[in-house]
Amino acid sequence: MENVSCKATIKIIGGHPINIKQRPFMTRTKLQLSLHNSDGFICGASILSKNWGITALHCLLPDRETNYFVRAGSNKLYQGGSLHKLTKIYMYNNTMFQYWFSSILYHDIALFEVRPRFRFSSTVRAVRLPTEFTKPPEQLCVCGWGYTSVQSNAKISNVLMGTCIRHTPYEACIEETPEYRMLVKKDHHLCYGASGKDSCYGDSGGPLASKNTLYGIVSFGQNCAIVSGVYTKVSYYRRWIKQITNL
Repeated sequence: MENVSCKATIKIIGGHPINIKQRPFMTRTKLQLSLHNSDGFICGASILSKNWGITALHCLLPDRETNYFVRAGSNKLYQGGSLHKLTKIYMYNNTMFQYWFSSILYHDIALFEVRPRFRFSSTVRAVRLPTEFTKPPEQLCVCGWGYTSVQSNAKISNVLMGTCIRHTPYEACIEETPEYRMLVKKDHHLCYGASGKDSCYGDSGGPLASKNTLYGIVSFGQNCAIVSGVYTKVSYYRRWIKQITNL
């Protein structure tokens, strides 16, 4: 999650290690990807179909597709599963603001094609997408890889972490910090959080989901696990996703 106050930690706050066969995260871990470049782990992502994935725009430089790959079918960050190169990245409305930090967060969503295709199995599957007017459940779950503490010597976890968090109404969300009042938009953002539980920077691009339906994409936040996290609202972009992917 991108941190609007700059210095951030990379973790699922208040989460616990999960495996690909564990409930209630069993379904969601099958649809989740880890996104990497030549320097290492960057973000989370989700599988849309055998050819397509989805993540947060701020995780990527759209003109450098060949630098990126995803790992599918593993709860381990650097082993297991299968590797797939990104061949094309699509930004919403081909936004002119890709190098302007605040504006990226207004439409923090990106689609990408992969090669080779994902091979669906007992550990790899696609998300379901909500309809344009679907109302998300009050409680959703988020998964990601990252630090297990805020200590300066903490390291990225090799194991997928997960936690469940509750919806924060828009009016309450924008009152939590001055930055939220400027950045959070009711139409295309969701706010979710719980005391001591949150996603944070580094979990960006990962799924906010219920069962195997993708309602949100980890986007940005401030003071992780103290104020609510902000997620890209997938239903707002449903027509665009269909236009690009035919899904």
